[in-house]
Amino acid sequence: MAISLYRRLVVLAAVLSCALPSVVEAKTYFTEVGGNPLGTDAQWTNYIRLADLDADGDLDVIVPNCGGFFSNPQAQPLRIYRNDGAFQFTDATSAFLGMAVVAPVRVVAVGDIDGDGDLDLFLPSAAGEADMLFVNAGQGQFSDDASARLPGGGTKSHAAAARFGDVDGDGDLDLLVGSGYAFSDSPPVKLFLNDGQGVFSDATAQLPPSITGSDPDDIDLLDVDRDFDLDILVNVHAGPNALWINDGSGQFSDANGQLPPLGAGSNYHYGPAVCDVDGDGDLDIWMDNTGGNYTEQLLVNDGDGNFTDVTAGQVSGNPGADDNQVACVDVDQDGDLDAVVASLGNKERVLQNDGAGNFTHEVDSFITSGDPTLWFDFGDLDGDGALDVVTGQGEGNPARNRIYKGGSAYKDDRPPSVTALSSAGFVSAGESAVVRFAVRDAVVSDGGPRLEKAELELVVDGMTELVSGQFVGGDLFQATLPARPGGTAVSYKGCATDRQGNRGCGAPQAYVVGQDPTSAASGATAGVGGMGGGDSQSVGMGGGVGGNEGFAPIDPSCGCRLPRGGGSGGRGAWLMLGLGLGLLRYRRTGASRARAGH
Repeated sequence: MAISLYRRLVVLAAVLSCALPSVVEAKTYFTEVGGNPLGTDAQWTNYIRLADLDADGDLDVIVPNCGGFFSNPQAQPLRIYRNDGAFQFTDATSAFLGMAVVAPVRVVAVGDIDGDGDLDLFLPSAAGEADMLFVNAGQGQFSDDASARLPGGGTKSHAAAARFGDVDGDGDLDLLVGSGYAFSDSPPVKLFLNDGQGVFSDATAQLPPSITGSDPDDIDLLDVDRDFDLDILVNVHAGPNALWINDGSGQFSDANGQLPPLGAGSNYHYGPAVCDVDGDGDLDIWMDNTGGNYTEQLLVNDGDGNFTDVTAGQVSGNPGADDNQVACVDVDQDGDLDAVVASLGNKERVLQNDGAGNFTHEVDSFITSGDPTLWFDFGDLDGDGALDVVTGQGEGNPARNRIYKGGSAYKDDRPPSVTALSSAGFVSAGESAVVRFAVRDAVVSDGGPRLEKAELELVVDGMTELVSGQFVGGDLFQATLPARPGGTAVSYKGCATDRQGNRGCGAPQAYVVGQDPTSAASGATAGVGGMGGGDSQSVGMGGGVGGNEGFAPIDPSCGCRLPRGGGSGGRGAWLMLGLGLGLLRYRRTGASRARAGH
């Protein structure tokens, strides 16, 4: 009788709570750091990049500057601020580069082009002048090697977009340059392939020769169809974007028909975001200003790279404003990726994700005063576990770059999740095998997930081994399975540790050296996992199928409660295969769901 009464009271409380008006409490995710940590110079900052250039463990701030509207680029000083790890930043441009750089530079590409473990910089011109390629000799000591490493003794660009990534599958970082911004360069995007030593050759002929829209202002590398190569999204200033699909060797075909049309009344657009908004393991796309009336447009992937505009049904309360970028960040640390919008015409704002890809505007949850923001980048700048943000201003006043500290209540304590892992295929005796895996974490940056390391965890003859992985672009990492004698049974899974020390692993796969991979001894492709999936201790644990609830039930194989998206591998690869096939069925059957530019 007591139990029955208790249940009735619970039901009554639930009914009453539903009848009350819904109130969304404003949260303070970020607070501005005073004292002008990046100086008071009023530059026109089109782009911001956080990266550890001197390998001291914290994120430095790279600020390319270029004055003037659209077709009138003007030289301004490039700034690199060295971080001491405690929100103290020093202009160390000359100390890093060995020279002051005053040039019309709208964007910078960052990556390890020569495989020596440190980060190099490509600075393309916005005004048809010589591009710069600064190669890091270690600990942030750079020299401009453009004449020796770029085709023809150096290249010249009209660029607002550039990105490093391995497009031809050979393990080194190639270079893409959107060189047709405002000056109608033909072709508008150029591809330079890396020889593995950081020397580039022109392979632009491997790209489609033209785009429908005009003036590329951003390039994203993304594996839209989960075949473990990098496809290309070319964002343009005006008109429809371009989606190019990779055949695996770096030959690209036009797949624009897989993108839905822009929203009615679409405006100029600048900074899309690519991330998994609904936890199904594939990559979706946010685009700024293309939803009509200066609102954002949300495109959801069906898993094969076909996108559907779900903005009307899944985004609510987003005010129209002249925006410049969207970023995918788990600002409230609840395990899903929220959308943060950088705005020129209004305040930066947060669109909170409910975990299923439905977004609601949180009023005054980020910045309460407006400034002309053109770009921002997120990362933990002081090592306290919370995500901070640097914003770049221009095209208005006050043009002062700002740093915001993340709230202590929103520290990143969730491990990354490995959402996909490629099969080793048939592995002959004495031969190695290359595999790739996709990683998802609390912030998506132009340099991929912000990780301390990515690796494969192997079990061979009962012994555990670790093999280092390397970033190849988008959300993908690559590692090599060492050669083994015939008949050796190998289990492997992808693992990742973020900069906060959280470690997560995905579902395992298995193979026997010299055996047909379709036999029962070999594993199936890993299922996908939500944010925080995986386990840092047990080899039998892995990221499972992402769901919409905050936590999964208690797992009987370990007696533990897994974060959302976690799953157990304790019953072996067959359980993971069943989960993967179930998710595949779900995704295939239930997936229906002007101003002048800067």
